[in-house]
Amino acid sequence: MLGEQFSEILRYRGLLGMLAWRDIRVRYKQSLLGVTWAFLMPLINALVLYAIFTFGPLDLSDRSKLRGMPYFLFVLSGVVAWGFFAGTLTSSMECLTRNSRLVTKVYFPREVFPLSSVAGSFVDFCIAALVIIPFYLYYLHTGDVEATPRLLLLPFILLIQATLAGGLSLILSMANLFFRDVKYIMTFILQMWFFATNVVYPITFDSHPGLRWIAYINPMIPILDAYRAILIGDPIPNKIGLLVAAIIAVLVFYFGWKVFHRAEFKFAEVV
Repeated sequence: MLGEQFSEILRYRGLLGMLAWRDIRVRYKQSLLGVTWAFLMPLINALVLYAIFTFGPLDLSDRSKLRGMPYFLFVLSGVVAWGFFAGTLTSSMECLTRNSRLVTKVYFPREVFPLSSVAGSFVDFCIAALVIIPFYLYYLHTGDVEATPRLLLLPFILLIQATLAGGLSLILSMANLFFRDVKYIMTFILQMWFFATNVVYPITFDSHPGLRWIAYINPMIPILDAYRAILIGDPIPNKIGLLVAAIIAVLVFYFGWKVFHRAEFKFAEVV
């Protein structure tokens, strides 16, 4: 049954791509810099956060706590990766309400709407990731990071993150269709989630065993740790945590897919 549903999505991959491209064009259509904002925003955010946590009262630039990683690269990689995750959830929450006419009048698998949000955010992520390259090359030249074959693991880490974001997108887009205040609640949750994730500061629970379970509840922590370890050429520090994150991502995606598909026939009534 699930295989048939995936096959149906593949038959409508052209529509999925068209919706993703349309969302990207609408997002940047009337801006002066256009898609360049996808490149500039993470850089500006990273610079601001770097300044706050380096020259402010809280200095987090101690490399001994960052496994030797330059703090700016630590912040920039965290901002780019988190931006993909948060941007996907934010854009997917209203994907069904934005496309109400298509939902009610034309038949095709409705899953293409949240999945197109994932695809559109992935394009933004690829553009934003370009900003890392010059800084990575600089730190590579200075010897602060090391290029190793572990870089080939990046697509697998990205797949885990995209699976998690895709599953949550299915759930949130459906939930927001039935309860329109979901987007406001989720905006607050994302803000709290940001501070509970190692985006701008390291989160380790080795010295606090009682808090170690938080790292397993929040799958974004081992995902960001894996991204950074691969960038500097280190082994993945928390393999068990990353495995748990992968299992959570698959379960969330499976649950989201099943619930979304079962509620699909009610969409036209409440849209």
